[in-house]
Amino acid sequence: MKTTIKKKTDSHVTFTVQMDEQSLSPIVTTTYNKLRAPLKVAGFRPGKAPDSIVERELGSSVVQSEVLDAATSHSYAHAVREHELPVIASPEVKLTKFVPYTELEYEATAEILPPIKLADYKHLTVDRPKIEISPAEVDQVISDLSKRVAKRVDANRAAQDGDEVVIDFRGTKDGQEIPGAKATNYPLILGSNSFIPGFEAELVGLKSGDNKTFDIAFPKDYGQTELAGQKVQFEVKVHRVVEVVPPELNDAFAKEAGPYKNLTELKASIEKTILEQKDQEAAQAYENALLVELLKKSSLQVPQRLVESQAERINQELEDNLTQRKLTRDQYLSSQGLTAESLAKQISDEAKRRVEMALVLTEVAKAEHITVTDAEIEAEIDRMKQQYQDAEMRRELDRPETHEEIFNHLMAQRTIATIKKYNEEP
Repeated sequence: MKTTIKKKTDSHVTFTVQMDEQSLSPIVTTTYNKLRAPLKVAGFRPGKAPDSIVERELGSSVVQSEVLDAATSHSYAHAVREHELPVIASPEVKLTKFVPYTELEYEATAEILPPIKLADYKHLTVDRPKIEISPAEVDQVISDLSKRVAKRVDANRAAQDGDEVVIDFRGTKDGQEIPGAKATNYPLILGSNSFIPGFEAELVGLKSGDNKTFDIAFPKDYGQTELAGQKVQFEVKVHRVVEVVPPELNDAFAKEAGPYKNLTELKASIEKTILEQKDQEAAQAYENALLVELLKKSSLQVPQRLVESQAERINQELEDNLTQRKLTRDQYLSSQGLTAESLAKQISDEAKRRVEMALVLTEVAKAEHITVTDAEIEAEIDRMKQQYQDAEMRRELDRPETHEEIFNHLMAQRTIATIKKYNEEP
C-alpha cells in the first residue's frame, strides 16, 4: 500500500492511496469470512460456503462494495497514522480506480486541526492568591452555630428583628399567582435578609394570627426578567412569633456545638476549617488563572465543526440536568433571565472555550509525553463503581464512551498538574 500527500493546508489535507493485490488480499479474505458467517446454503454447513457460493448468493456487486468499504476504511486509518494527520472529521473520498480484488486507488480530502502555537507553559505570569482569615469570619461562624442551638420560645408579642416567624405567604402579579412564590408554615428569621429586600420589614410588628397584604418591588437585577423591577402583591398569614434566645458564648456552648473541650478549641477548629476551604478555593483559582493565561498567550484557530459538536454535547448535558430537576427549558430560561438566543450564545461561547482548552492541553500533553494506561482507566472505573450501588449506573461506567471520558479527564488532570508544577517551582 502506498500513500502520498498531494496537498496540505492549515485546515485540510488531500492524499492518494494505492493498494495492490498483496495489500488487498487479507481484506478480501476477512470480508468473505464476515459475509459467509450468517449464510445458510443447502449442502454446506453454516459459515462454510466457498467464496464462489457467497458471491453467487449475495451478488458480486454486494461483495465488491463490502470489500471496497473495508479496504478504504482500513487504508485511510493507516494513512492517518503513517503521516500523523490530526483529522477531525470523516473524509471526502473520490474513487479513481478499482479492479476487483487486485487494484484500488482513491483520493481522500479531510479536515485537520490547524497548527497551534503553544505559549511557554513553564513560565506563566500568574501569582497564587494569598489566604487571609479575619476574626470576623470566625465570629460569623460562631454566630451561625449559636443560632442553630439557640432556644426558641413562643413570644406573646409583636414580631421584631431577630425573631423567627412561621408564616404562610402567596405572591401574585396582576391577579395571577407567581410560580415558586407560595409556601405554608415557612420559618423566617426577621433581619436575616434571606427574602426579597423589604419583605421581612413588612412583618415587623405583626402578631400570631395576623394577616397582611402588601406590595414589594423586585430588584431591577432580579434573575427572572419578567419580575425584575416589577411590583408583586404578597398575602401573609402569621402562625407563630418565636423569640430566638442565643446561648452564652462560653465553654458549655462549645461542648454543645460539637466535640470540643472549650471555646478556644472550637474557634481553632473553625479557623482550620475556613483555612482549608480558602486554600482549596485559592488552588482552584490559581489553576483557572494559569489556564486562562496559557490560552490567552497561545495562538490557535478553532474548527467550527468541533465547536458545533461540543455545543451539541453541552445542550444534551443541559437537557439531562433539566430532566433530573423536572424543569422545562422555558422554565429554566425564565429562572436565569435568558432568552433562547442568549442561551444559544452562552452555549456557543462555552463550547469554543472548552475546545480551545482541550486543544491547548493536548499540545502540552504531547510536549510532556503524558499518557494514561488502560490499567489506570480500569482502576478509576473500579473506584467509581464502589461509589454507586445502582446497577444501571454501574453498567453506564462500562460503556466505551465512558472510558473515553475518563481517559480525557485523567489526561487533563495530569497535564494541568504538570503546568502547575512548573509554575510553582522556585
